[in-house]
Amino acid sequence: MRYRDAGVDIGRAEAIKASLARAVESTWGPEVRRLRGGFAGVMRWPGGAGAGASGALVAATLDGVGSKLDLARAAGRLREAAADLVRHGANDLLVHGARPLAFLDYVAQARLDPEVVLAVVEGVSGACREVGAALLGGETAEMPDTYRPEVVDVAGCMIGWVPGDMLLDGGAVRPGDVVLGLGSDGLHTNGYTLARRVLERSGLGLDAPLPGGAGERLGEALLAPHRWYGPALMPALEAGTVHAVAHVTGGGLAGNLVRVLPEGCRARLAPGAWPRPPLFRWLIAAGGIPEDDARAAFNLGIGMAVVCAPDAAPALSRSLLARGERVAEIGAIAAGTRGVEWGEE
Repeated sequence: MRYRDAGVDIGRAEAIKASLARAVESTWGPEVRRLRGGFAGVMRWPGGAGAGASGALVAATLDGVGSKLDLARAAGRLREAAADLVRHGANDLLVHGARPLAFLDYVAQARLDPEVVLAVVEGVSGACREVGAALLGGETAEMPDTYRPEVVDVAGCMIGWVPGDMLLDGGAVRPGDVVLGLGSDGLHTNGYTLARRVLERSGLGLDAPLPGGAGERLGEALLAPHRWYGPALMPALEAGTVHAVAHVTGGGLAGNLVRVLPEGCRARLAPGAWPRPPLFRWLIAAGGIPEDDARAAFNLGIGMAVVCAPDAAPALSRSLLARGERVAEIGAIAAGTRGVEWGEE
């Protein structure tokens, strides 16, 4: 089973996004920071002088929970899935050294169900408290001609800020740098269209034990929360010991790490450097998913990739471990054509 067979064509989506660049960039003035492959849009904050040598910058990103909501609603866990949207957005800001400031949400159904809407907003507000963002407001929409009766759609915009002299844009990455991987908790918020197809094919229910797991239920593994890496990573970002960070979302590890590489730098990943969690092993085996599709659809156990100088890696790893993260050295940066390559298992 390939990702496009499940209904998602990553290559086509990337081509569509590339075709939008001219229209998007036509709105940009000199206040916008042009970030190649950025995880958030960044621009100068009017009147932000004094927050660092280059003034304050505002960063913003928008995303949706996606089809994780379908599983979450079936399992009665909408609050948790809605909270994932906030953590996802906060991590996208963290990539550029930005702190969360405010969040706006969007909830839509064919006919608004008060209990569903309340569960979503409670989940979002709880996660906003966790990451330190104010839930400023949002929008609810009732669209019977657009959504099926059983569907709920949730999206949101995360806004943050970063001092200009702390902005991370990948420009500090150099050949010889080390790539550290921080462990994910399950799929986070990507790859669920494919995962749901595998679940359907397997005939197993969400209450079934995870094959190869240590007593964990399949539903618990599939709906594990999206991890928020701010408390562990922010001290290192403020200390200037990190050269780049990539949040592993749609497109997998390679598809996101390349977004923070400058020209002349090529990442080489060692897929055997970290243990692949049981959930991913089961999905790949039960779905007969080719390795290249698995790498593009799933995070495979790595939620963040952190690039740093080789002499900074040991202390950074110890700091992240002390703050509760699972850390592995998963690759290195070499001179070469900008891109990411996988080594042998």
